[in-house]
Amino acid sequence: MLKLIKMDLYRMFHTKAFYIIWIILGAAVIFSTTMSKEDYQYMQEEAAKGQLETVSEEGTLNFGLSVSLPTKPEEKVTIFDQIFANMQSKFIALFLVIFTVLFSTADLTSGYIKNIGGQVKDRGSLILSKAIVLLLYTVLTLFLYLGIQAVCQYAVFGASKWGNMEMFWRYFGTETILHYSLVLLCMAMAIILKSNMLSMTLSVCMCLNVLILVYSLVDKVLHDMGVKNFSFIEHTVSGKISLLSMTPKASECVNALGIAGVFGILAIFLTVLVFRRRDI
Repeated sequence: MLKLIKMDLYRMFHTKAFYIIWIILGAAVIFSTTMSKEDYQYMQEEAAKGQLETVSEEGTLNFGLSVSLPTKPEEKVTIFDQIFANMQSKFIALFLVIFTVLFSTADLTSGYIKNIGGQVKDRGSLILSKAIVLLLYTVLTLFLYLGIQAVCQYAVFGASKWGNMEMFWRYFGTETILHYSLVLLCMAMAIILKSNMLSMTLSVCMCLNVLILVYSLVDKVLHDMGVKNFSFIEHTVSGKISLLSMTPKASECVNALGIAGVFGILAIFLTVLVFRRRDI
């Protein structure tokens, strides 16, 4: 198992997409922070006219990709504000899922997987190895983003206040687990479907909230069946990423972590099950 992890780590760190996505992420964060300053200035102007509609600190779901600061006009924009805006919009998740699909499908049609698959006792360990390496990728990417965001905040706004640190780490930690669960779901889709294009499309759609249409249909069916006050999207990983509030209570974090754990374990289990039975 350790050798498999080392091989997957080697592949990850020697994949061009690994560094290209990080470079694009850095450029995107710079652009996003710059645009957020313009939005903040516009918000202050509108507040002076008494025509402002503020963004709630509660998570929201919008169709597509929408990054909106939760900062009020009389407040200073903090790093926490920026991170909340980018995470709840799944802006950062987009970069995670793109690499996940590329990494998960890269060796499916090559001689590598056939050679290794015939040498290991349990082919499920190949999936577990990928899952562990993708955990490292998720953590590294999120902390890289954290550093880039802090630098951009200072460069663009001239200050780098973090905000409420206790709530920040509670929010950031919970979102990290949710993002990793989303990564596992995308890995499962990529390996089970064996289609780079289809799995990439579905993964991006999850980040752009396109599946809201499907969730709404499920809610309607359940409502017609007599199930009241139930929102399907609130029980999904992508939904929780967007709906987690900026100041989550302990119960809210536990609920989010529970959903992340269930979907993450289910994704690994199904992928291992399919991969064991598949002719490679």
